[in-house]
Amino acid sequence: MDSGGKIRTGKILEQLSKHHDITLISNIEPSKDDPYLAQIDKLCSKFVPVQWKEIRKFTPLFFLRLFFQMFSIYPVSVLNDYSKRLQAAVEEELTKNSYDITICDFVQSALMFRNVKKIPTILFQHNVESMIAKRHIRQNNNILAKLFWWLQWKKMLWFEKKVCNRFDTVIAVSEADRNIFNKLYKTDNIKIIPTGVDVDYYKPIPNYKVKENSLVFCGSMDWLPNEDAMIFFIQDILPVIKKKISDVSLTVVGRNPSPHLIKIIRENPEIELTGWVEDTRPYIAQCALFIVPIRIGGGTRMKIFEAMAMGKVVVSTSIGAEGLPIDNGKNIVIEDSPIVFAQKINELLLPGNDRISVESNALELVQKNFTWSVVAKRFLDICDSLI
Repeated sequence: MDSGGKIRTGKILEQLSKHHDITLISNIEPSKDDPYLAQIDKLCSKFVPVQWKEIRKFTPLFFLRLFFQMFSIYPVSVLNDYSKRLQAAVEEELTKNSYDITICDFVQSALMFRNVKKIPTILFQHNVESMIAKRHIRQNNNILAKLFWWLQWKKMLWFEKKVCNRFDTVIAVSEADRNIFNKLYKTDNIKIIPTGVDVDYYKPIPNYKVKENSLVFCGSMDWLPNEDAMIFFIQDILPVIKKKISDVSLTVVGRNPSPHLIKIIRENPEIELTGWVEDTRPYIAQCALFIVPIRIGGGTRMKIFEAMAMGKVVVSTSIGAEGLPIDNGKNIVIEDSPIVFAQKINELLLPGNDRISVESNALELVQKNFTWSVVAKRFLDICDSLI
């Protein structure tokens, strides 16, 4: 569980499996996934693994596949996740056994469900995927990149609309996402669950030394919105901060950064790139501020609630905090202008700031309202009502 969507799914399954019989069907890549298979029992009563080999990004084979995918009616992200073996496993399981409900996790998995009939179906939508593609168009200056993302946007609009209207129920992760689904796809089957956080795992660490003038960003760096966020911050925001606070430092925590991002970071000695880490909590604990300068995306950012649960002030763009029930200035700081974003960080880092008030309000918000047991109960209520 090394990304927001997978953590959300895993934590909900942990809660549901305490009371219900769950069969989980998933791709596995032995070299990468073997160390974690022993933990699957916490998520389900039966696990059906399907062998899978992921093509590494930015390799010749990756670009060759991408070229041929451009001629398909389906979005690239859907094609990348499609598996004939996985589809066969889903259909075989439903043929041989009796189930009350089926759940498709992420719209990219929907092709595996195209032959599923005569059983209630739920699509768990962690994002509005077409909005992510549309925001890529806005933020790219390269004409070829704009063309690529325009095609992906059009394809995802068609595919997402088709899929959302084919499933009996679609679960979104915020009111904002539901409104977008309703507006774009004219759907009337959207239900909402809130975003959660493990408050027993993410919590303040007493007496942990905070590094002065330090910032941290956590996120899977092979997810393009996260990469764009870091490039945006390094090029447009960090130089403004350094004019007032010359010794500011930034730690970027996340797996599989691209060669392009690595090159940019190496040109800035005040930035540390960790790559994948087993535990993000020490990096969050030692930072003065947690930043989320995301310009592209959908769904909700679980990283924000994780930082809040550790008693940290989060400085985010409005898209970064989109869909979360937060209060700007009270339990989070939200700003979209690069210059003002930098100014807010400078104010919060300088002596006499009001960080303590925002930190305590953020901690109180998540501890009272957004535990995974609350989220899972809402998810189960949706399943029960459909059945």
